[in-house]
Amino acid sequence: MKFILYTAAAMAAGVFAGPAAVAGDMERGKALHDTFCTACHSTGVYQRDDRLANTYLEVRQQVERWQGNAQLRWSPYDIESVAEYLSGRFYKIPH
Repeated sequence: MKFILYTAAAMAAGVFAGPAAVAGDMERGKALHDTFCTACHSTGVYQRDDRLANTYLEVRQQVERWQGNAQLRWSPYDIESVAEYLSGRFYKIPH
């Protein structure tokens, strides 16, 4: 019974919420992007006709994928911040 109460309390507090529950910071996203992402590629990759991401979720998935490939160990907040920055600045996708 205690487990059920603890689980219900955690769910109410948002502990089990998904990635969308974390709000990002555009300034932090820009700083992380400009420091780490452009070390490997230009911003032109976001404007290609055959780009991999066309929705906010896809942008976020690509940020998560590539920060992992680069072994950056970003927090969910950092990932969300970069995704929000890219979505607003380059992809023009509302979030």
